[in-house]
Amino acid sequence: MEHTIEQIQNDIMSRMQQFDFTDQALILRELENFCGQQADETMKLEYDLAAMEDMRDE
Repeated sequence: MEHTIEQIQNDIMSRMQQFDFTDQALILRELENFCGQQADETMKLEYDLAAMEDMRDE
């Protein structure tokens, strides 16, 4: 998993080189927001699936 994360980070940073620093900062902030939202949604889905499994077991 660590290797995958490093590859994604390297890919993002290599793509960022075509933009000036102001645009890079804006893009990175937008990615930060996007990734946070995606992580929240993923955790919610995991919680919802676990709750559904618990209901089936009862």
